[in-house]
Amino acid sequence: MVSVQAKVRMALLRASGQKRFYDNASALHHRLPRHQKPSMARPPRRVRRRCDVEQRDVRGFPCFTFRPRDGQSGDLHVFHLHGGGYVEQVEKHHWRYAADLVARLGCAVTLPVYPLVPRHDHTATIPMVQAAYDQVAAGDERVVVTGDSAGGALALAIAQNLRAAGRPQPERLILYSPWLDVLLEDPVSELLDETDPMLGIAGLREAGRMYAEGTDPHDPLVSPIHADLTGLAPITLFIGTRDVLLPDARRFAERAREAGIELDYREYPGMFHNWLMQAIPEGREAMNNVERALRRPPVSARSAPGPGSSPKPG
Repeated sequence: MVSVQAKVRMALLRASGQKRFYDNASALHHRLPRHQKPSMARPPRRVRRRCDVEQRDVRGFPCFTFRPRDGQSGDLHVFHLHGGGYVEQVEKHHWRYAADLVARLGCAVTLPVYPLVPRHDHTATIPMVQAAYDQVAAGDERVVVTGDSAGGALALAIAQNLRAAGRPQPERLILYSPWLDVLLEDPVSELLDETDPMLGIAGLREAGRMYAEGTDPHDPLVSPIHADLTGLAPITLFIGTRDVLLPDARRFAERAREAGIELDYREYPGMFHNWLMQAIPEGREAMNNVERALRRPPVSARSAPGPGSSPKPG
């Protein structure tokens, strides 16, 4: 059953105009300035009070690392890539997510503020997040990469680049409502557009077109639904059944199993895009599962690793 709080949140999302932003190409371009305010690229004061915050520049863009204020961070470092269709700046729930992970796990969390379209495209965005990841991976901490929506695709781009370079994978990839195909070619997505309270097909395709500028949108670094998944890190994937991205998530999960990836697939009935970062019961439940995944020992420390799946929420 979908909670009352979730139903209210979906109604508020519709009323807020968030879905209208993705209605069509014209609406997206018209509303871009309010979704790319420079003030959004800085952690809110409330988050700064909760964590120690370090800022550095990576390829000319800010990158923030959050740690416990007592300085006693453990050996885990979460590298998070925010969503927003490559056109939206970091939002309050992304900053809150970073602070919550620090509080739950006593870990470090790094969040790069990467280049956005239309001013930039994948040729700037992917190298920037790769460089930010490389700085984190150069330390001696365990590294897990998480990403929501477009950030999920960026997480998979990093993993593919690491494999191509013969470098170690992160300990795990955790993907929240990942955007896996910038073209959204699965016809089932069109049907889900009517029930998705947050995303729209036409606007997403326009954002994807700008992000893929100059290359084939089927390029696996841009649309990882087409990637060879062999040899990538273990994957945990969360998706809701009211999300237009659901069909690609299901297809991706099947391809991951075929590639022998250790997979933890969690599909939540009635949930909308990136519900995990919302203050609703289903969001708290999903984040509890995220916490358990982050506390899980590395594959090398487990006696019997292997492919698997969890088709229902735990």
